[in-house]
Amino acid sequence: MVVGMTEIMSARMVARWALMIVGVGAFFLMVGHRATAHSGEESYVWLQIFDETIEGRVEFPISDLNEVLDLGIPEEPSEAAAVVESNLALITGYVDAHFDLGFGAEGWPLAFKDFEILGEGTGLYVVIPFVVEGRFDPMPREFAVFYDGIIEHNPERSALLLVETDWRSGTFNNDADHLLVFESGNTEQQVVLGDTSWIGVLLPVVGLGAEHIQIGSDHILFIIALLLPAVLVFSPGLGWKPAESFGSSLWRVVKIASSFTIAHTVTLTLGGLGIVTISPDIVEPVIAISIALAALHNLRPVFFNREWVIAFVFGLFHGFGFAGFLADLGLDRSNRLVSLLGFNLGIELGQVAIILLLFPALFVLRRTRVYLPLTRIGSIALTAVATGWFVDRVFGLDVGVDRVVDPFLRWPRPLWVAGLTTIVAVVYFYIERNRDRLVPLDPEPGETSHEPVDVGVARS
Repeated sequence: MVVGMTEIMSARMVARWALMIVGVGAFFLMVGHRATAHSGEESYVWLQIFDETIEGRVEFPISDLNEVLDLGIPEEPSEAAAVVESNLALITGYVDAHFDLGFGAEGWPLAFKDFEILGEGTGLYVVIPFVVEGRFDPMPREFAVFYDGIIEHNPERSALLLVETDWRSGTFNNDADHLLVFESGNTEQQVVLGDTSWIGVLLPVVGLGAEHIQIGSDHILFIIALLLPAVLVFSPGLGWKPAESFGSSLWRVVKIASSFTIAHTVTLTLGGLGIVTISPDIVEPVIAISIALAALHNLRPVFFNREWVIAFVFGLFHGFGFAGFLADLGLDRSNRLVSLLGFNLGIELGQVAIILLLFPALFVLRRTRVYLPLTRIGSIALTAVATGWFVDRVFGLDVGVDRVVDPFLRWPRPLWVAGLTTIVAVVYFYIERNRDRLVPLDPEPGETSHEPVDVGVARS
């Protein structure tokens, strides 16, 4: 079969595109989640600064808490939980006596909320959540913190204070950068949160949106399910055939991405502003259903060549999912519009990154004999994953989907896999072309193919 120059040039362009994929991921590597391992020799104080209140938690190494209170807490999580529960009043009383927030000697009353066990083995921690009682108007940006827990018993110990969330200064999910260090002789210090301009809030929220796409497996799989047929054209009676040109495939992708963007922007804004709210108990199962239906559509199309319809309809529910994520972080009212804008922009950057990672390989592979079988297998797998999520979210039954999916989508693994896959796809394309085994192109609806086709090549 003779292959047109346009097709060859497209394949070469895709090869160069693949080499740039690493650069696309640089921004997302910088905003990726950073994990701080607890040393087992320090206590931690975490603060979450919201519109009208302050929440947080104090974390003690179990070994230190045993030494101070002589509780004999074991180093096995379930056994430790039982001992902590029976001694919770004693532990919270210790926290209350050795930790204080407020203005000088005027400490704010704290309410303690249950407990958690964090870690395993010798790194086990007892976590005591708290909330400052009452409401602030306005929220103070500077206050005193006193902490000498464990330190008063063992002067060689120290504690770190971290501001985990503070919308006004553009701080979200901070688990690496501590603000203060408490140690013997230095147990009372000032927290100065400071204020930033709107741009200082916008940029971190953009990163938060991009990071949410990285860890949002369901959103990623929904986009993948829609992209698989974007390089194909469906004709009744003939089924899926390779799209004729790079431009037409790219236009399909643009329509899908734009529809998804418009839909989730509308509902993210409505949900983020509190105008319309839908319970996560409804939104999360529907998001799982959206993946399954998009994948099943690849097997038996209904809106064939109009995947943008699916993207728009279910994009509305994905937007409410994004809004729910922001609500869990305590979206700041004073910067709400800026925060919504930045978060949505970050989501778009993440969405564009996924498309840039996947589209080159899909376009090159569309004319090989493996693409349709891979599309069917992939769609069946996506349907199975989505069904598992639906069962989990509706019935609360953990069928292990996350344990299977998360390792494959853990950033930056998809970046390297996508780059390698694209390069392999280009090599495979040229091998198949030289062996005259590419699937022939059919004219798209309303178009005429200008590519010579050898009628002796079998169609698939």
